[in-house]
Amino acid sequence: MSLLTARPSSAAFAVEDPCFLDVDEHPDWQGQFGNSQPIKLEIGFGMGDFLIEMAKREPQSNFVGIDFSQDGVRKLLARINNLHLNNVRVVYGDVREKIPLLFHYDELNTVYINFPDPWPRKRHFKRRLVKPGLVNLIARKLAPEGHVYLATDSGPYAREMLEYFNAEPLLQNKNPELGVLENRDYLPKTKYEKSFIYAGDQIHYLEYSRLASKGQIEKEVSSVKEETCGLKGAEEETISNDERLIKKFQDDEAKAKDACDLKQIGDNLVYAGDRQWAEKVYKKAEDSAEDSLDLNWLAYSVSEALGDKDWAKKLYNQAEDRAESSLDLNWLAFSITETLGDKEWAKKLYKKAESDPQNIRELCDLADSISETFADKVWQTQVYKKAEGMAKGHSEFYELADSIYAKLGDEEWARELYKKAEDTAEDSSDLHSLVESLCVKLGDQEWARKVYLKAASLAQDSNDFFGLADSLCEKLRDQEWARKLYERAEEKAVESFEFRWLADSLCEKLDDKEWAKKLYEKAEDKAQVYYEFLWLAKSLNENLADEKWANEVNQKAKNLSPYPQL
Repeated sequence: MSLLTARPSSAAFAVEDPCFLDVDEHPDWQGQFGNSQPIKLEIGFGMGDFLIEMAKREPQSNFVGIDFSQDGVRKLLARINNLHLNNVRVVYGDVREKIPLLFHYDELNTVYINFPDPWPRKRHFKRRLVKPGLVNLIARKLAPEGHVYLATDSGPYAREMLEYFNAEPLLQNKNPELGVLENRDYLPKTKYEKSFIYAGDQIHYLEYSRLASKGQIEKEVSSVKEETCGLKGAEEETISNDERLIKKFQDDEAKAKDACDLKQIGDNLVYAGDRQWAEKVYKKAEDSAEDSLDLNWLAYSVSEALGDKDWAKKLYNQAEDRAESSLDLNWLAFSITETLGDKEWAKKLYKKAESDPQNIRELCDLADSISETFADKVWQTQVYKKAEGMAKGHSEFYELADSIYAKLGDEEWARELYKKAEDTAEDSSDLHSLVESLCVKLGDQEWARKVYLKAASLAQDSNDFFGLADSLCEKLRDQEWARKLYERAEEKAVESFEFRWLADSLCEKLDDKEWAKKLYEKAEDKAQVYYEFLWLAKSLNENLADEKWANEVNQKAKNLSPYPQL
């Protein structure tokens, strides 16, 4: 089951708590915190792990967190009060609306954006958080030499954010040679972040600062190049490969910030053949473990890499004691089954996980785990029933229906849930998502056509219309209706990327190169920053095979690029 996504709500929400800010104008930050220390903002704090850890690490800084999850706000406030933190304030709402009200220009010292929802499909582009407008807003609110830190597990979204931030003249990429970084050891890891690292998935980090002058930027870039080249050359001249590897492990161990870092180093040492050293590092990881996730993955390594089942069992017991959620218990049960083969223990953990879920995503994940571990369809169905009882919004009903259809093959139940998803849809994009399942999974073209009509009536912008047109071509083969929607998409198009995306679709779905050419011309006229020209040149090459035009547009991109080497 794919991850359920969230979006801002217009619903009013307030909490009686001195750390909760419900304001529509700039607060007196000095009065709020009782000092004039630097203000650091986290956009979308999720479970609050990162914000809490930063506030503990830096009592000399003031932190503000903005999120649109009511449950997330409540839980963060409870943790702030339990830890008696005085340097955190929490705001509920859409950050794009809140930042202009809360902060003056040049007021923020630092901004953190950790794992924003990538909304990967084009039809959901408008729901993505990081877009040029927000980038410019952040840049103007940052104080000179202020910093922006971003993290995402989505490679395409990382590249997109890189383009937007690189194009902002007020900001400088702190590592222009690399653009996207592979780690950031100087900041704490969220539980969500660690889950990706432990699973071996790549995380992409970006870091920017607001600097005063181009000369200062060029000087820093040159300094980074010289320092990197000098260190590399010196190492190659003085040490052998084996010595370099040992030194790397020693340096990595010395720089390790947490159990997650130490566990990775231990794994690498085992792979390199030094089990004795690895065991010492794993013991350090055990002492540094912060939560159930750390202990769970460490137990897995101890069992699989060292073959020490007794130690692994001890670690799993500690992980159970520290489990904070249904998801923790689910992961733990699955891991115990994989490494120890102890299904009785796993069953008890699955029962505990079922008793206190936080959302339907956890229940659906649990149902899948139960099915895979025990092949118990009755229990699996029972968990799905509980998930249905908790479901409220469109995305929950829709993704639950998808899961039940795929995992249980229960078309009748899935159909009932798809109907609930239709009834709770908020916009054209919701219905667009639904109609594809109706066609692909149920094969119900009559119902799909009705939902397409409803989606078209709710369509508001160019993306809505051309997305529906694309889908009509693919699912219903109705090019006549699609052409009418493409025409509406052109009428609504404003931005360069909208004309480009529409032209791309016309080439792919209708093979109408003449119409596409006119739209690409409009895209070129609307383009303002280098990446818009860069992406347009790529489309011209791929869809029109017009190398001359593509080269001309590509040259415009190079002329505007702040970093020619990128």
